[in-house]
Amino acid sequence: MSIDAKYSMYSLLIVQTIGKSVNLLSDAVEDLISENHKTLFIALLEDIVDKGVKPNLHPGFYKSKGSIFCRNAESQTNFYRAELIVEVLSSIIHKPTLRMSEDIFLCYMAAIFSILLACDAKEYTVEQNCLAALQSKLNKIWTDMPKVLYYRNLMLLYGILPAEQKPRIHKEMLLKLWSNGGFVALLFALQKSEKTEEQPISQVVEKLVAQPSYPRRAQESLVQQILRFLATSVDNKDLGVHMGAALVSLRRLYDNNDENKELVKKWLKGQLQPLLEFHEDRITVMEWNEFCTRISLLFHMFCTSTVECMPSELLTAYLPVLVACHQEVCECTEKSFTMAVSNHLAQLILRILNNRGKEELRGIIKSFVLAQYPLEWLHKHANVIIDNDPLQLESLRIVQKDMESETNSLFSGHMNTLAIILKESSFSLLCYQVFITLFGLFTNLPKQSSEEVNANDDLLQTEEDVENKIVRDITQKYNGKIQIINALQILITHKPLKILLMENIKDVLIVLQDMLALYAVETDDDIDSSVMTILLTLMGEILENATDVMEDVKMELHKHLSKLEPKVLNPKLKFQISCLRKQIQGPTNINHTSKERFEEARLLLESPEPYMQVEGIQKFIQLIKEKDTFTLNSVHVVSALALNTLKSTESYTFLNCVRLFAALVYVDEHTIMEILCDDYLNDSAATDYRLVVGEALLKVCKEIGQLCYRYKGLLLNTYMSGCRSPLDEFRYSSFSNLAQLCKILSFEVHQYFEELLQLINCELSTGKYMPAKRAAVMVLSDLLAAMDNLLDYQDMLLPIYRLLKLLASTESADEKIRLHAAIGLENLSVKCKELLTAIGQPQLQKEIKITGIKDKEKKKLNNHILYMN
Repeated sequence: MSIDAKYSMYSLLIVQTIGKSVNLLSDAVEDLISENHKTLFIALLEDIVDKGVKPNLHPGFYKSKGSIFCRNAESQTNFYRAELIVEVLSSIIHKPTLRMSEDIFLCYMAAIFSILLACDAKEYTVEQNCLAALQSKLNKIWTDMPKVLYYRNLMLLYGILPAEQKPRIHKEMLLKLWSNGGFVALLFALQKSEKTEEQPISQVVEKLVAQPSYPRRAQESLVQQILRFLATSVDNKDLGVHMGAALVSLRRLYDNNDENKELVKKWLKGQLQPLLEFHEDRITVMEWNEFCTRISLLFHMFCTSTVECMPSELLTAYLPVLVACHQEVCECTEKSFTMAVSNHLAQLILRILNNRGKEELRGIIKSFVLAQYPLEWLHKHANVIIDNDPLQLESLRIVQKDMESETNSLFSGHMNTLAIILKESSFSLLCYQVFITLFGLFTNLPKQSSEEVNANDDLLQTEEDVENKIVRDITQKYNGKIQIINALQILITHKPLKILLMENIKDVLIVLQDMLALYAVETDDDIDSSVMTILLTLMGEILENATDVMEDVKMELHKHLSKLEPKVLNPKLKFQISCLRKQIQGPTNINHTSKERFEEARLLLESPEPYMQVEGIQKFIQLIKEKDTFTLNSVHVVSALALNTLKSTESYTFLNCVRLFAALVYVDEHTIMEILCDDYLNDSAATDYRLVVGEALLKVCKEIGQLCYRYKGLLLNTYMSGCRSPLDEFRYSSFSNLAQLCKILSFEVHQYFEELLQLINCELSTGKYMPAKRAAVMVLSDLLAAMDNLLDYQDMLLPIYRLLKLLASTESADEKIRLHAAIGLENLSVKCKELLTAIGQPQLQKEIKITGIKDKEKKKLNNHILYMN
């Protein structure tokens, strides 16, 4: 042997002797080894590796030009000596107290593979149990040492060997890749490799991991490893940079076979399973941080890239769960720590909707409108909710509570949430597609027969059961349309949507055409006049402003209008249909003078200058007085313009706009009343605008006088609803307007008197805004002033008198409240005196006699000739 070989063998004997005589794992004082001795011992191991292991490796490790192993040209490999060194090192190398260098582990692994390669090539022979022992030594290194280091050593050895000897290490790389922790080891080993600079790590990892030829159990192991790695990487910035490579590999594995797909689906359901079921043994289902982590993980898996992310069809069945979670998260008061998770939920929902086909998207929107989902879709459990965490005031948690079903929640659903998400997103084309879908569904919803609604009636039902049943029936019948209207109202405020609608006006006309075709085959009883009016107005606006409408579309619209006109009995609708048909037929049948005057008034009214707006109002009033055909056909357009003009801060403009409403009320009073009442009670509108609308509504009532008794229910309910508002100024305005309305409708207040008196009592007892209290007392005072004959109001006088007497005599009450009460008592006193005076005066009796009834019978002159004298 050479001197180096003798030195390595002698050193090996020393290492073996020390390993047997010294307890390297003991913490006892007598067994402790000094750092100097540890350093000498490790240096001795490095000498053994340099002089005993490196010269005795398999010849294949020296053939590569860039090999890190080298030896003299005259040296030959002694496999027995290598086996002997491996056997001794195996008892020393795993001691945790000795900090071995990476070079020792690399050479140790190279020696093991040298023996295995020699046995494969039959260059060296060992017993079968020795081969198993060598493999167990590799497994021991995989278990004890960092897996990244082990995999990096494998890659170095694989790159050194020639092609015919690589399969042995390649097999080991695959076995370790398929075992627990192999994917992470490969990922970080490639990160440190210089060869991956030519192409991204994600591509290299994808090629190594997502091979369809791998065994099924190996692919399942890789899928599970990647899913665990993704879950760990969400909140870890160091690991987060490798999520792209993991997602690409997972996507390729998912596409390989159905077994992998089922594995991913099962994992996905497990992530959201706590939200889907009720657990009787616990209250807190999930902590807020865990919920945020899971939603963030889904966001990274499905929304980070169109190439790396998972297919969104996996989440389609969970769409109701995601929408419900987004709705509850947005309802939380603390927006600071919920913004991130709400954004992630919104992006997931948008990704699902955006990747669906036209028919599939239509089916999804219809399911949300009707709240009738496919059987395979999953839903968040009703008792699992997002609630505040009492232990952490600035955090939330997912809890479960025993909650009864809210039967009184009318028109509940998630379509509004979807509309809000779309409006706040940048998916303008998706927003347009959903808008067109909703618009087309409005008249195509399945109708519920009256027999189905009134089924299972029970005469012995309690009042509460009857109320719940009415609410349920109304919800079943109108929920879909209400949701569509609300969603369309939200979406139409999205500015990019208006541009897309004008660019694709043909699609809108096709939807209108389908609606007309549906109405054309129905009877007049089934035609909703309000919907039909809006439909015809919208169609007229589109045909008026669109320049590229196809002739075939116009002809189809004209055909449906011709079929519809004979079936409509409403004269206003019939007139509107006739005008629209003339507009479609061509410009020769349109009164251009009338149209030009209307457009001139419209341009003036839409001007930002107040004086021009007033001039436009004057022109519209003049056109209405002249009963201009084009203007009467566009009442809804004028109403919309007038409502927009009401927002003007100029009082002169407002007063003239009220005059315009007063003129419009003679054309279509029912529509004008409903429009003003709806805007007055619209909580989403600005308070100042609502106050102005309330005054306009009162001016219109004064304009038509006592004829507004036909709308007493609508008007009184509108103002009394305003009296319950939490806004002080709005409540004050409602009571003031209600007082003026009671002057007009004094005789029509009987059936609303109890509710009216209760509102006043509630305001006086619990209200804190003094002007509202004064206005409430003024309601009773004005009601008394409007009474003509007290005998007609005798059942109302005593409660009014008692309340006013109490307010007038209470010294601690507000001075103006006492003044209003005193005025009311004075009005009552005057009315009583007039009544007593009228009773004391002699009354004139009127006798109405109708001649020709019960008169004496005339003598018959044709009995005898003598009677004719």
